[in-house]
Amino acid sequence: MQGFVNFTSQVGLIFAVLLHPACYLGALGLFLYAGWGFWRQAQPDNPYRGRPWVPSVSLLTCGVLASFDRFLTKANVSAGSTVVVRMSDAVSYTPTAATATVLGANPGETIVNTVDLFALFFQSFGAMACLVAVFAWEASINGRSNRSRSSCGVQFVFGIALINVQTLARWIVATLTA
Repeated sequence: MQGFVNFTSQVGLIFAVLLHPACYLGALGLFLYAGWGFWRQAQPDNPYRGRPWVPSVSLLTCGVLASFDRFLTKANVSAGSTVVVRMSDAVSYTPTAATATVLGANPGETIVNTVDLFALFFQSFGAMACLVAVFAWEASINGRSNRSRSSCGVQFVFGIALINVQTLARWIVATLTA
């Protein structure tokens, strides 16, 4: 069990480390795209005729990506969680050691113990799911994707749920055992 826990913790750590450059490079790209879009709107062959909001939305999304950790923290607070997302703490995580007490006194405790062991993977994957949802929302606003905007919202909510997987696991176990 410890080998699998270590493997998923390392995969989660890779997700956490890749989140920083993806956010900042995405913010830089969207900032340049918004600047190009504002400049092109002043030209006679405006590619955004009929869609004047595209550069403004790109600039807004650039701000979301540049402050993605604070954006996720505010989304977590809105979801009723106390999880604070910090970009600087991503590489300071130490994986939880699997002990002989993974099995609880009942199946609910076993599920909660297992979720606790894989918490870094779930949290990092949830943050990446939120990031991909923001990129997909930007693409659907710009007309480069056929995804609906509401599906991006559902994916973002799913990512927030994965970041708070320990709280959700305890709530589900308490609800089903009551």
